[in-house]
Amino acid sequence: MGTLELLALIFGITGIILTIKESIWCWLADIISVAIQGYVCYKANLLGDSSLQIFYFISGIYGWVYWKKNYSKNFTVSNMGNKNWAYVILSVIILSLILYPILAYFKSDRLIIESVLTAASLVCTYMMAKKWLENWFFWILIDLSYVYLYYLQGLHTMSILFIIYSSMAYYGYYTWKKQLKK
Repeated sequence: MGTLELLALIFGITGIILTIKESIWCWLADIISVAIQGYVCYKANLLGDSSLQIFYFISGIYGWVYWKKNYSKNFTVSNMGNKNWAYVILSVIILSLILYPILAYFKSDRLIIESVLTAASLVCTYMMAKKWLENWFFWILIDLSYVYLYYLQGLHTMSILFIIYSSMAYYGYYTWKKQLKK
């Protein structure tokens, strides 16, 4: 395991723990983690995932500002509601179709899986900023898919990281669901 991958692991896990606890500091830990992951993915020619880290960096800033702005309000975990399911799925499909030719142009190694996972991650990050419970379910599926992608690319440490992320996403779902029932 390289030093950068280890740092990404430490800050990534810290970010998830803080997200589960609904601490605004989760966004800072995530910003640091994604900056490192973006560089690692770029070096591994995973251009979609590297670009995704740029989005995460920007969304980390958005999440920080959004949570800070809504902190004084009754900003708690909620369900996304039935009407949003279609929007979420349609958004992933449309973004995947947009990303595929872009990634093909830049000769990314795993076009289909990268375009779908990148699109799903973009949508799921929005869901997390809104504190929708269902974001955790989507992260479990996305993270397990990234385990496979990183394994194919020989990034075994990143695969381990995403196994941990998936487990933590399950715990996040469980924790937020308990809070929602209160």
